[in-house]
Amino acid sequence: MRALTADETRQAVRGRWLSRSEPVPIRGVTIDSRRAGEGDLFVAIRGENHDGHDYLQQAAQSRCVAAITDIKHEMQPVLMRQFPAGVIGVPDTRAALLDLAAYYRGVIPATVVGVTGSNGKTTAGRMIDHILRTRLEGTASPKNYNNEIGVPLTLLSAGAGDDYVVCEIGSSGPGEIARLTRSVKPNIAVITSISEAHIERLRSVEHIAAEKAAVLGWLGERDIGIVNADSPALEHALKSYEKRLIRFGTAPEAQLRVTDYTCDGHRQEFQINDRDCVMLPIPGRHNALNALAAIAVAARFGFTQEEAAAALGDFTGVEQRLEWIDAGGIAIINDAYNANPRSMQAAVDVLADVRGGRRVLIAGDMLELGEKAEQLHADVGRAIGSRRVDLVVGVGELGKILAEGAARIGKDIATFPNVARAADAVGEMLQKGDTVLIKASRGMQMEKLLPRLKQAGGRLAGED
Repeated sequence: MRALTADETRQAVRGRWLSRSEPVPIRGVTIDSRRAGEGDLFVAIRGENHDGHDYLQQAAQSRCVAAITDIKHEMQPVLMRQFPAGVIGVPDTRAALLDLAAYYRGVIPATVVGVTGSNGKTTAGRMIDHILRTRLEGTASPKNYNNEIGVPLTLLSAGAGDDYVVCEIGSSGPGEIARLTRSVKPNIAVITSISEAHIERLRSVEHIAAEKAAVLGWLGERDIGIVNADSPALEHALKSYEKRLIRFGTAPEAQLRVTDYTCDGHRQEFQINDRDCVMLPIPGRHNALNALAAIAVAARFGFTQEEAAAALGDFTGVEQRLEWIDAGGIAIINDAYNANPRSMQAAVDVLADVRGGRRVLIAGDMLELGEKAEQLHADVGRAIGSRRVDLVVGVGELGKILAEGAARIGKDIATFPNVARAADAVGEMLQKGDTVLIKASRGMQMEKLLPRLKQAGGRLAGED
């Protein structure tokens, strides 16, 4: 982070001094007292489970030089004096964090890439960073830092000499993309895909497309949007923005198209417009589209398609996103990070491409689908019924509906009310040579199945 003065920090967040002492520079920003370090600014955030104001003492002991607090928070003078650059009071510390990030965005020279979409944000962002890092310096969102806390922390972690910053921008309700993009002000905006994710609050695919398209709102005349060409809903939403756009996908009108696609296990190969070849060491047609988006971004930094494609040759993927695990007698595809109907079907397509042995799907609830949840689970189950899947295991109330939908198309199924019950039984259902895909929304915590699955794989490996 480029050092900030206490005065410019206060002005950026439109706060009021609660205490002041000496002009000490601020060299970092944190909301976690456990990770605070010397020279940091501590922003006290109130969350569902913790209140940052309860950890001001720990932040001071970690040698944070300044703090931003709720202006109504009563703080002892002796504690205030432990922050040498001072304490700033604001009406809303979350809003102040975004305001500070917006200010910092304006003083760093980096080209900022904003990545949003219903699926693929994290993977596409990691691919972009993976390519650019081969010859540039930059910063990218860690994990899935894509909300009102993660986005500003990503921006504020950028170095003064960075060439680029990749910001993942998420939304679970109306207006969130626009609010976050005001701070990000991307030079390049990427929309990876549109599907029913967070439809409970966003109501329809059309509203989801409009929400994601808001990332284009802050683009300047020389900036560019890189958007998925395969969504009619997104195409309609794009009419509200007169921006320079590059489209990628499989549609004929896409400037960058996936052609001649093949997949062998957890590797895939495809061509761009029947020319440049891309080899990815991760599975999934949707990841081919993520790669196209990343290659299009890299072109704005001077990479040729051939150079960008070559850089992706050793891309290892993202934890819990189609993560391939060799468990001895079985193979596990861990895609437990999150799920919606589109990503569930995309993951099943990967499973269906596996050769040899049985293909087993362990599917849990897909959350935040609102009143359409049961119908969407049944629809996905029936769609899975037409794929090359040998056994469908439903976990949870909605996972059961999904499995029953697959059973109507003739699939063998089993159902369990929760992850704990599934963990007790699923290992005994597996056979040597099986490939097992686990997939559900984050709230299901399906990764808790992994120890039992690995144990089963070890047992089966030892059988003759």
